[in-house]
Amino acid sequence: MTGRLLPLVALLTTISVHGQIAFGGQPYGMRPTEKTGLPPAPRVIMPTVDAAALMAEDAERAAQGIKGPYRFGFNHATDLSLDNSGIWHTMPNGDRVWRLAIVCPNAFSINFEFNEYMVPEGARVFVYNAWNEVLGGFTAASNGGRPTMGVGQLAGDRITVEYVEPASVEGQGHLRIGQVTHAYRDVLGLAKGLGDSGSCNNNVICPVGDEWRDEIRSVAIIIVGGSGYCTGTLLNNCAEDGTPYFLTANHCTEGANVNNWVFRFNWESPVCEANQNGPTNQTVSGASLLENSGGSDVALLQLNSTPPSDYNVYYAGWDNSGAAPTSEVCIHHPSGDIKKISFNNDAAGEADWGSAATWHIPAWDDGTTEPGSSGSGLWNQDHRIIGQLFGGQASCSNNVNDYFGRFDVSWPLLESHLGSCGTTLDGWDPAGSTTYQYDALLQSINNVPPSLCNENTIDPTITIKNNG
Repeated sequence: MTGRLLPLVALLTTISVHGQIAFGGQPYGMRPTEKTGLPPAPRVIMPTVDAAALMAEDAERAAQGIKGPYRFGFNHATDLSLDNSGIWHTMPNGDRVWRLAIVCPNAFSINFEFNEYMVPEGARVFVYNAWNEVLGGFTAASNGGRPTMGVGQLAGDRITVEYVEPASVEGQGHLRIGQVTHAYRDVLGLAKGLGDSGSCNNNVICPVGDEWRDEIRSVAIIIVGGSGYCTGTLLNNCAEDGTPYFLTANHCTEGANVNNWVFRFNWESPVCEANQNGPTNQTVSGASLLENSGGSDVALLQLNSTPPSDYNVYYAGWDNSGAAPTSEVCIHHPSGDIKKISFNNDAAGEADWGSAATWHIPAWDDGTTEPGSSGSGLWNQDHRIIGQLFGGQASCSNNVNDYFGRFDVSWPLLESHLGSCGTTLDGWDPAGSTTYQYDALLQSINNVPPSLCNENTIDPTITIKNNG
């Protein structure tokens, strides 16, 4: 590989801030206390969670072939606001800082939802954990100006929420945390290593995915309702204008507020044979539900914000003709795992499954689907979406019978949004179609101590991906 070597400092800066579309900055709470004078953040401790009982419920659902959202957490209803919780402190420069620590005993990770999110100009919200991993800074632009916002996961059983309000906008902000999610599964892979899905699944970085590099970039894992996972796909439209239309399953939306969903792109292992963690910072918060129907188990969303250019996303093409495919591919996040790809080399057939018109996959030739794969796209041999996963019995141990809601049956609902330009549309790359063998993408930086202040040297492991 040729090109410039980025300074280590620049690479470290790249990963120091994570989260939904964020605008950087450093929270006061991560600076030395003797310099800030901040008092300790008061703690709110959530009730304990019976993880074994919840996992038993999950196993029963899986045995029934339910491919709905893959549950990883338990939702605690809360009412934590700037007025009734936390502590305020005024900095010498006039900034007012509010902080609150949230503890979920024995949780693998924590995420939460703001059911009130009003942040004035110049104010920012940060969330961080004991390992100095940061989400934020979030502003009014982080959720497309909506009054609520979901916040993605941070590892560990304690997080701190920090709101910084300049003196010029004192009292104008309103934040209320209405739900805190205790992850009883190690979905970030910190204790068990990554890979909760079956061993027959293929990491998308493997050679079998080489012909599908563009389509892989269109797929995101969704945090649904704070405590579950589904999968979905960015769709191209006839105007090819980058409107972030997003296809998933109707059953993933049941009882959920899509405005609080979190969409994580490019969560992939950087190596083929072993599961290694990929970037978790490329996320978008919230969406609007444009259309949904049980007749084909379809849901069309529009993300609240367009994925930034550095996410390097792709907008998938589609086929609404109803022509039977000769082979199929599914790109998905089984059991909330990193992104996988599955193949069927035979023709899918039409079938009614439950109340929905579907494409039937009798058996997968390579890979499978699992809970958490729900909503994932089905591509035909021409690299065009023809449906999204409804359900079925397929697993690594019984790799038969999956059903995908048919895109052609959904089309009367979708046409007013995606446009009228014939029966097929190819995918669209907002960055252009040219890639080069020396293009590189930072995947991860590991082995960095939580504090660098007392270290003479460090020996990080930096993983980059050949993007060409």
